[in-house]
Amino acid sequence: MYLKEFKLLPSLLLLVILPMIATDIYLPVIPQMGREFEAAGSGLANTLSAYMLGYSLSLLAAGIFADIYGRRVVAIIGLTIFFLSSIGCFFAATVDQLIIWRFFQAFGGGCGTLIARIIVRDTYDLKAQVKVLSYLAMGIVASPILGPTLGAYISDVFGWRSIFLFLACFSLFAVIFLCLYLHETLPNANSDMQYRFKEIFLRCCKLWTNREFVFNTLVISFAWGVYFTFISSSPFLIQTLYQFEPVEYGYIFSATISGFILGAIFIRWKIAILDLRELIFLAGAIVFFSAFSLFIFIILGGKSLGALLFFVFLALFGIGIIFPATQAGVTIPFKKDLGLISGVFYSTEMFFGAICGYVISCMDVINWYGSSLVMLVASTCILFLLVLDKSLSKAFQNKVFEKI
Repeated sequence: MYLKEFKLLPSLLLLVILPMIATDIYLPVIPQMGREFEAAGSGLANTLSAYMLGYSLSLLAAGIFADIYGRRVVAIIGLTIFFLSSIGCFFAATVDQLIIWRFFQAFGGGCGTLIARIIVRDTYDLKAQVKVLSYLAMGIVASPILGPTLGAYISDVFGWRSIFLFLACFSLFAVIFLCLYLHETLPNANSDMQYRFKEIFLRCCKLWTNREFVFNTLVISFAWGVYFTFISSSPFLIQTLYQFEPVEYGYIFSATISGFILGAIFIRWKIAILDLRELIFLAGAIVFFSAFSLFIFIILGGKSLGALLFFVFLALFGIGIIFPATQAGVTIPFKKDLGLISGVFYSTEMFFGAICGYVISCMDVINWYGSSLVMLVASTCILFLLVLDKSLSKAFQNKVFEKI
């Protein structure tokens, strides 16, 4: 396993970090971009929603093509599209142009997120999958921890457009690295597979009849809704409302988002003694309690930024557990069509993020009340799924006992 990790981990980390850092690196300069483009905060929030929509479509397409043509070629083509779109973002003259280029940036980069997870499923057993996925989860969260601060420093020295030039250079390096070191993990690329539209549609529908798939997909999707709601609104909740400079915002954001990393570390520590369902149930309870406490604190008039971010930190800790646990659990019942399964899984997750981002962008004024309400609704849905799953499990066990 150590040899596999030594060969694979750098490539996998590049695949998952690049599209995620593109989400976070320009957050500190959103107010500055708004002034240059003469656009409201809600208009700029649409650049994040467009990114999530492109991400969602990318994941679905990549899942299908990864099973036909292989993992490696899809990843390389996707990151090449990301590179070209980053150049487009650099030259964008209006908010609308930036929104379009951000969509294609995500459409290209999103495939890396999926391909990395499929390669993990191709290569490792279940226990090792959870551990490697937790490494990838920490790599993903390293982007919001380092990204905003890095973006703030880059923009201070070279201007906000240089952030997209940095992403173009980073993606070009990633493409070259993958061409040199990433090997195909699909035993036989099946270009003659009968992936007609009707068959794809029927296979997708069949997935939604599988209890394990539905449970893990919906749990991670609502968890991503909580996570993305905070990310998309944080420049306004922290920087604008509390008048912090971009660099200061980067440090505050990074400290808050580190709760996710602690959650990813926790699951690696506990996976040996707790099963995935127990970990997901524990994490879901933490997310709901944190979001509920945040909302009540705001309703009661609480304005302390430290207290507000503490509740967000706790919610992110729970989400850090949910992500690798559901990612490992969703493919357990399946032995083939892993690309399609993963594509539908991650595409649904990102689509929920796009919905939450759109809700945020529809707010006249982005504030803590509205954002915390969206987070509470999403976390309540997680709790409902957990309770429903436990009830169904008990009912099934009772039926088996009666038959015995």
